Amino acid sequence: MRPSRSFLYQCLASSFVTAASSMVAVMTPLYAVSLGVEAQWLGLLMALPGIIPVLLALQVGRWVDSIGVARSFFLGIAGLLLSPLTVIVFPGIAALAAARVLLGLFVLVFTLASQSLVASLTNGKSHESNFGVQSTWLAGGRMVGPILVGTIIDGAGYRISFAAVFAMVLVAAVLAYEVARAAPRASGGRLRPSPLRKGAVSSTLRNVGLQMAVLTSAGVFLALTMREAFLPVMLEGMGMSATVIGSLVSLGSLTSVLIRPAMPAVIRLLGGAGNALVTSMVAVAVGVGLLSLAQSVAGFAALAVTVGLGTGIAFPLSIVSVASHVPLRDRGVALSLRLSFNSTVEIFGPMLSGVVVAATSFRFGFAAAGVTLGCITLVSLAIVKRFNAGAILGEGAGTERAGPQPEPERGGAVGAAED
Repeated sequence: MRPSRSFLYQCLASSFVTAASSMVAVMTPLYAVSLGVEAQWLGLLMALPGIIPVLLALQVGRWVDSIGVARSFFLGIAGLLLSPLTVIVFPGIAALAAARVLLGLFVLVFTLASQSLVASLTNGKSHESNFGVQSTWLAGGRMVGPILVGTIIDGAGYRISFAAVFAMVLVAAVLAYEVARAAPRASGGRLRPSPLRKGAVSSTLRNVGLQMAVLTSAGVFLALTMREAFLPVMLEGMGMSATVIGSLVSLGSLTSVLIRPAMPAVIRLLGGAGNALVTSMVAVAVGVGLLSLAQSVAGFAALAVTVGLGTGIAFPLSIVSVASHVPLRDRGVALSLRLSFNSTVEIFGPMLSGVVVAATSFRFGFAAAGVTLGCITLVSLAIVKRFNAGAILGEGAGTERAGPQPEPERGGAVGAAED
């Protein structure tokens, strides 16, 4: 199989996985509430996928390299089949909790393998271009999944909805198998395992690219965990159908797709990739924080667009920050560290949000999430000049810049299933 076709299959598989995960994101809080789960326990339930990544992200990253990233890509997706299958066979809260843990484990494998596959591409294009293409496919999956599952929930119920997720992941597994089968010719096959370089973690933590990537992705993720866990429940309490709820989530994903082609222009307009990352954090802070004031479908739609603009820039550009600032030998460590921070947020964010919501209200929780991200944004301002200077000088990376390039692209081209 030609490398370009293998990359296409990888993008397609990633898109199906993201569509399935976005379906689960909408469905889980609604299904949990239908089973009688209260706010504080809903927060814990939403946090479960982050447990294994926090504990094992570095070890899994080295395991992925040792058995081959293409093979790991397939194994991660194939393992994801167990998550919806658990709920289909054993419906109930215990099965839902087990499914969340399985989701966290295999999404970790899938994400690290997917990022490594894209970072290792040698197709004549920049990291920015390749990650931009994949992240567009991922955003496309996120756009389709929520509205699809909302329609299925309203028409057929939760069990059929989990069956639809299973079917989606099964298609992705077939595509991933083709990627793994073509690995020796398409990507060089298995990578040799190597011991962790002494001081790699500490030096990588001092890298301004990783620091900016963590502040952006973890900060944005913190606000999004609150939104993901409790917005569907609040909207359902306001009398909105699952189809409307899914449509609002899909609208944000559509916006994140549409902003991708404009990223080079946005970066030029704002004066650098660091400035673009800060602006994206502001957009998400506003879009989540003002959920505390929204009353109508139109208001929620406007805020979904605002969040979509922010995430459409923040997630792919934060991965590019690692690829463009961290030396190649430490890039796997950096990606794993970034994922570990995100997963830590995935554990504690929903749990704290659940406690806040249980003690106050949904709207207070959204306001608190927006203010918290605003404070993290202020911290990122302290390093943005150093980040932009490092990107211009190729700090730690050699050649790549930290933003999508404005020049016409050459060659053929998705960043991570976004966290």
